[in-house]
Amino acid sequence: MRAPVLPVLLLAIACQKPAVTERPLPADPHATLHDLNREAREAGATVDTIHGVEVADPYRALETDDALTRRWVAAQNLRTEEALPVDPVIRERLGQLFAIGSLSRVSVAAERVFFQRRAGDAEQPQTFVRVGDDEHLLLDPTRFGPRAALDWAFPSPDGTKLAFGVSQNGDERSVLHVLDVDAVIAAGEDADLERAISPLRIPRTKWCNLAWLPDGSGFYYTRYPAPGEDKFDEANEDTYFPRVFLHALGGDPAEDRLVFGAEAGTDFPIPTVSRDGRWLVVNVFRGWSASDVHLLDRHADTSDDAPDDERRRFTTVIAGEEAVTSAVPDGEHIFLLTNLGAPRYRVARVPLSDAGRRDAWEDVVPEGPAPIEHWALVGDVIALHVIDEIRSKLLVAPRAPGGEPREVVLPSRGALAGLSGSPGERTLAFVHEGYLQPPTLFAVDASRLGAGTGAVTNAARVLSETAADFDFSAYEERLVRVRSADGTEVPVTVLHRRGLEGPARALLYGYGGFNVSLLPTLSRNALAWIERGGVYAVANLRGGAELGEAWHRAGMRENKQRVFEDFEAVIGWLSESGLSSPDRIGITGGSNGGLLMGAMVTRVPERFGAAASYVGLYDMVRYHRFPPAELWISEYGNADEDRAQLDWLLAYSPYHRVRAGAAYPAVLLETADHDSRVHWAHTTKLAAALQEATTSNRPIYFWMERQVGHGAGTRTSDAVEKYARMFSFFDQQLR
Repeated sequence: MRAPVLPVLLLAIACQKPAVTERPLPADPHATLHDLNREAREAGATVDTIHGVEVADPYRALETDDALTRRWVAAQNLRTEEALPVDPVIRERLGQLFAIGSLSRVSVAAERVFFQRRAGDAEQPQTFVRVGDDEHLLLDPTRFGPRAALDWAFPSPDGTKLAFGVSQNGDERSVLHVLDVDAVIAAGEDADLERAISPLRIPRTKWCNLAWLPDGSGFYYTRYPAPGEDKFDEANEDTYFPRVFLHALGGDPAEDRLVFGAEAGTDFPIPTVSRDGRWLVVNVFRGWSASDVHLLDRHADTSDDAPDDERRRFTTVIAGEEAVTSAVPDGEHIFLLTNLGAPRYRVARVPLSDAGRRDAWEDVVPEGPAPIEHWALVGDVIALHVIDEIRSKLLVAPRAPGGEPREVVLPSRGALAGLSGSPGERTLAFVHEGYLQPPTLFAVDASRLGAGTGAVTNAARVLSETAADFDFSAYEERLVRVRSADGTEVPVTVLHRRGLEGPARALLYGYGGFNVSLLPTLSRNALAWIERGGVYAVANLRGGAELGEAWHRAGMRENKQRVFEDFEAVIGWLSESGLSSPDRIGITGGSNGGLLMGAMVTRVPERFGAAASYVGLYDMVRYHRFPPAELWISEYGNADEDRAQLDWLLAYSPYHRVRAGAAYPAVLLETADHDSRVHWAHTTKLAAALQEATTSNRPIYFWMERQVGHGAGTRTSDAVEKYARMFSFFDQQLR
């Protein structure tokens, strides 16, 4: 329901002209920064010769956290703070919109549904469990500190324990804890978390994956090497060589047995245990386009003094293929989701007794027209999240070959998240939301899904809803297709007020990489943009997973340029369609999407008015030298390996494409001091290079956020401030 005073506020915001900073920009917006940029050049300008090619790096000094760089960052932050004041009206409205809550991280155990919910002005999502019709608060991350975040959580099979990881300041360097769920439920509001959380602490569990033993007596988990262990790197802790260990509750984690060690530092193992406890599967991901599957018979692994190097005792189910396969053991089979020979994925099964025989595989769900995004074994069926026309569909299929998948009809066009269930149990749970639809947590009784044909309707029941004081009916969403340079059609979703007449200010978002699908999820900052009369667009570029693995591969490594061409085509379409015009178009993205922003700024600076880029990669010749960036070589390539890779990386590397005398648009470059994924040096170097090169007198702003990481675990207030600064920037620059 809407608050009675809110319609007046919305009308005022919708009708007023967006605030524009009246103070004229100086003739040289970087006048106070040139001396520091010059000092940085003099301190470390370098020319490397790589495969016979001279590669200039004029701001190498800004890679180092020393006195010069700290002075440089302080001066840049001060200048941005003074020249780009945040509009308090925008900040207030974003705070109201971010009060629209979130639902996420769904998991099911023993018919208990675990999930996270953030409501109102809460800084972090809290963890709840639903038992029958009753809901219980389990964890509030702020109990662990004002900037603590819950990174991951895994309930035990009986739902009585919860293993979870907590980190600080967004750095994702988790410490593992175990919660007694039943103790919290029994105590209710009087629960003493100090007593309910066991004394167990296991550090170095960043990006942990965990699989409980069926009786809840322990778990397999992944962690990074500790001091004194093989592959420990003091200079780059928690970065490479994650390994699988076995922990018995009550035991000393220092004595935990190494079960599986990755062969390469960038391999990422994920353990899964069968519900009878006999089989351990380790899915080893080699980047985002290849993985291996290994199987261990735990009944043949009973000695306590088994050697640490147990690789030889695993059966290899699949290895060495340039395909992504993940497996779950259950009953007499291993079930495998794979894109081997099926770019849109298929589900196969193989008897456990023949696990090492590829010729024993049989398709259970053949490749279909819609790519499979996620899957779960639940009850006696396979639940499938597929992507059709850039929206989620839920299908269920029998576990034996020959059956036809059935659609479970969802409430509206939108996206699924957190699809979760367990073999032999009835409850399938998931979150569903849309660009113009707040998230809702649903559950489906899987026992209703196994028999019959045709679509299943009215099967989902609501477990938790999100309230929103926003008139979604006043806006429209449409999916269009834009032709890229090579003729490929690129899907684009456009949001704006009904009856909008252009050219309006437009904000275009993109990512395009790492098999990431951009599906219709509620974006609170997008709501702020469209209610102020703007157009918000999301481009589903090559490199993502929306159209399957072929779409992903079409935008990685030597094909990365296609991603940029796709985005350039969408920028052009926004003007050609009459929705906007070049001087009214803003673009934004982060991380790999930050690379996209850097590419647009240095490739087509005349096609848009301003760009806001976050925690991006910009030096693509040296990116892999900043841990953990070797993880991304499979996606981008490595300039050190051969001339061909150097050539394609150098051709689009934003830092190296900056040209003196070019008229660059206004740019806001942001990074974070606790980012454990993308090093801040990418941003310092690109900002300096653009400030010294541009002749447009449009500002190049730099901002380093403090006590914040790459994005995971960001507090609500920090997110509000980030978008308030971004919208103030676009108001200043998109006239």
